[in-house]
Amino acid sequence: MSDYHQPGYGPPAGGPQQPYGAPPQGGPGAPQSGGYGHGTPQPGGYGYPGTPQPGYGPRPPASSSGPAMWSHLGALLTITAGTLMCCGLGAFLGWVFPLSLRGNDRNQHDPYIRHHATQAVNYGFTQAIMAAFGLVLYVASALTFAAVATEEQRNSSGLAVPLITVIAIFAAYALSGVICAVIATVKATRGELWTYPRLIAWPLSKG
Repeated sequence: MSDYHQPGYGPPAGGPQQPYGAPPQGGPGAPQSGGYGHGTPQPGGYGYPGTPQPGYGPRPPASSSGPAMWSHLGALLTITAGTLMCCGLGAFLGWVFPLSLRGNDRNQHDPYIRHHATQAVNYGFTQAIMAAFGLVLYVASALTFAAVATEEQRNSSGLAVPLITVIAIFAAYALSGVICAVIATVKATRGELWTYPRLIAWPLSKG
């Protein structure tokens, strides 16, 4: 038999031959291990589940976003509903629920829950401090006016002006806090991080 090898009749004596039309190993167009659609996906490959896309952080599991959402919502409901039902007492207790949620054994080691719970705790602390300050300012204004006002001024509507001013300022502040808490609740539900403005939530507690 001739040593001359005809195409299509098996590999030559020197070893296996590349199929007709196939690119050489390592050449342009050759599928690499881990490439798109071939082999094992490499970290950061486009379109693979669990790989964060540019501009998006890794989303926490649903088990984390639930408690994170409730930390904000619990503080918000305590402050709003508690204030209406308990003669303003709820404004001083908004930090209780998120603090207990953060201290739960199941949530202590979850950074996502701790971040949101800490933000809600700071929101509750700040609202309690501002509510106390508003109450003191309201009482002080009333007592000061009563002490220095004349009989005619006491019988007029002069006292209502400073008291209404104090009420309006702190009502606007409380409304801003409610809006921020609603935004925080939505962000936590979507798996996004959220930090309150410093005016609304002083960073008194570190998560």
